[in-house]
Amino acid sequence: MQPDLLRRSRIAFGVAAICVLFLIETLVAHRTAPSPASPWVWGALGVIGLGACGGGLWWRAQARRGSVRGIS
Repeated sequence: MQPDLLRRSRIAFGVAAICVLFLIETLVAHRTAPSPASPWVWGALGVIGLGACGGGLWWRAQARRGSVRGIS
């Protein structure tokens, strides 16, 4: 496997996990102090989290594909 692509994958999954944690935190905060900007924050966190998760999956697949082809 290619270590650079695996490192990128791990970082992307970490970003996705952080987005999920912030999303949960903003949902709880919205229950106690509603804000009209909350849906925008949720949308931004969701887009960033899904993009990071997709990137992590892509880089992990590329790392595995490179090792199968003999490109290390």
